[in-house]
Amino acid sequence: MDIAVQFDDWTEALPDIEVIASRAVTQALAVLSEPKLGELSLALVSDAEIQTLNRDFRDKDKPTNVLSFPDDGPAPLLGDIVLALETISREAAEKSVPFVHHVTHLIIHGFLHLQGYDHETDETASEMEALEISALAALNIDNPYEIHD
Repeated sequence: MDIAVQFDDWTEALPDIEVIASRAVTQALAVLSEPKLGELSLALVSDAEIQTLNRDFRDKDKPTNVLSFPDDGPAPLLGDIVLALETISREAAEKSVPFVHHVTHLIIHGFLHLQGYDHETDETASEMEALEISALAALNIDNPYEIHD
């Protein structure tokens, strides 16, 4: 896995991102019966940078928390995951979850997209969420889809 810190605030927010990302991907792989393997790139960016990507590739001119770009070519490339610091920080605070847990969830989520999973229908969303919940549970991270009062 190649990690590119493209927004310096990430270094202060999560200095051990390499360990966190490695654990997240390892657990995502553990819940898959036949994972696609290959080189993975993780880009840590600002909201402004992810907004540009979201606009250019998804026609949504707003920041988002995570984007995944699968590589459709032959192995050894799997694809890219892009994470936006400000959106993830804000969401973690709004959900009252630890920042590191939310980042871990989004890395797993993005990795599952690279594996071909999506949440376009209720059925595919349920399947993807079940895999996320299982991988997160192995890391002692609560189900991110449960509503806490």
